[in-house]
Amino acid sequence: MSLTGVGTAMAGPTEVGVGPSSGMHTDTQGSESMAKRLLFLASGPPSTRQGGGALRMLHLLRFLGGRFPVDVIVPVQDAAEDASHHVRDVSIDVTTVPLQGPRLLDRFCWISPYSKDRALTSAVQERLASGAYAAIHVDTLSMMPYVPEDTVLPVVLDLRSPSPVSEFRRLRGGQQSASRSNQLIHRVKVRWFDRWCWPTTHCVTVASEEDRIRCERAHPGQRVLVVPNGVDCRTIRPKPDHVMTSPLLLFTGDMGAEHNIEAAVCLATEVFPAIRREFPKSELRLVGRNPDARVTRLAGQGIVVTGSVADLHLHLREASIYVAPYVNGAGTRARLLEAMATGLPIITTSPGIEGMKMQPGRDVLVADQPGDMIESIQTLLASQPDRERFGQAARHMAEIWYDWSRCLWPLESLYQPLIAPRQSPPESTPMAC
Repeated sequence: MSLTGVGTAMAGPTEVGVGPSSGMHTDTQGSESMAKRLLFLASGPPSTRQGGGALRMLHLLRFLGGRFPVDVIVPVQDAAEDASHHVRDVSIDVTTVPLQGPRLLDRFCWISPYSKDRALTSAVQERLASGAYAAIHVDTLSMMPYVPEDTVLPVVLDLRSPSPVSEFRRLRGGQQSASRSNQLIHRVKVRWFDRWCWPTTHCVTVASEEDRIRCERAHPGQRVLVVPNGVDCRTIRPKPDHVMTSPLLLFTGDMGAEHNIEAAVCLATEVFPAIRREFPKSELRLVGRNPDARVTRLAGQGIVVTGSVADLHLHLREASIYVAPYVNGAGTRARLLEAMATGLPIITTSPGIEGMKMQPGRDVLVADQPGDMIESIQTLLASQPDRERFGQAARHMAEIWYDWSRCLWPLESLYQPLIAPRQSPPESTPMAC
């Protein structure tokens, strides 16, 4: 990948890679024409450390960039932020756009739950005006306002993991009333947008069959394609053994996300005290960025809250069991999949494996009540053979069903006809007798 232009700090977009003007090819008649490209509208920088959504986006970009020419527009808070680090070896042009905020009029009149940034709007319009694109990939509904309503290009919307959970249930708990009110207003807007302003798209991609069914029921006639979330089994190797010196229970994720906060609080207050009485040297480790105040308050009495860590895999290898007591949904399950790839025995709830091909009792232990979860944890802590058996089963499922190399193949058949349709062979000229 070569540099074609570097913008100044806040002067405008920064471009890294091979831009659309470089995507030329020569046809069989010797004339040059512009190769059609895919425009990818990212909701943030692709990353291995910024949550499951950013991780999914990164692997989608690497897969698509390995097969088609891709231009990605990435909104960033810091103009110096490098959004191209993980995609330098594939055919991707990265444009980072420092956010400027919405126009003053939009602040008061914009009823959509998704704001529209001035700089990002200009960057997208400039790209589309080039006529270089065959399709647009949109990363989540938050980026749909940047797609012109009159576009004739096919639009593919990736929903990642839409949640069926009532927004009112999500807002129960220890949040401050002002924060709860703001979240409720936002989520009501989201529901209104979903019901009355659903965008016209060529296809919607979701992470599971259950999400596909929900989306098709909510939007009859919408084409929906399942592209599961995955894990890189080549990078994450299984732990060498399950010998346990002292019990270590692990839960990982964005500790500012509501579903992870609920799981962490449940695990620390309703489950771990009983484990601590049975195994006095046991430790519960809550690992993840952005820990909410409700999570940081849990630290102490054998509970460690780490915040962001440099090497998550180190904590995975040290753990005895991975425990994920999800109550109201499980997000992208990226961290659960990483625990599976590490070969950790998994204990979770029914929402934790919804839409996955895991079989309870064979590949994972499922416990929906605190008492059942306590019993499952005690059983595994007392038996190294059981920890080995469930750990090997989890790794096996990660390899055969959830490695990224398998999960992303549906995108090939989706984008091939749009970006690089196969040319029919020219008709042969009949020869005279």
